[in-house]
Amino acid sequence: MRGEISYDLVMEDDMSFVEGAFRLPESAWQVFIFMKRELDQPQARACRWDSGVTGVVVRYPRKAALKKSSVEAVLSSFLGIAEWDQVRGPDSMTLR
Repeated sequence: MRGEISYDLVMEDDMSFVEGAFRLPESAWQVFIFMKRELDQPQARACRWDSGVTGVVVRYPRKAALKKSSVEAVLSSFLGIAEWDQVRGPDSMTLR
C-alpha cells in the first residue's frame, strides 16, 4: 500500500522537530508530528486534535538523526504503508 506525504519544513539531515501531513489510500489528510525526547526507541501514538483531525505524534530519540527516511520508516511501521509518494499537501497547522 502506498501513501502520500507532505512536509511543512525543508527536510535536513537531522531535524529537532518535523511536522507535516499524510494521506492513506481513500482517506482524508492527517497530521504527523515528530519531536525529539530523551528515550531509546521511537514512540508513536494516534492522536485527535480539537478540530477533529487525526494523525500521529511521535517522540523520537534525541541521539538519533531525524530525517526524511527515518520519518517515513516510523510512519510506515506504525501505519502499515509500504511506500510514500512525496506531494504538495495541505499545511498541517491549517489542518489542526
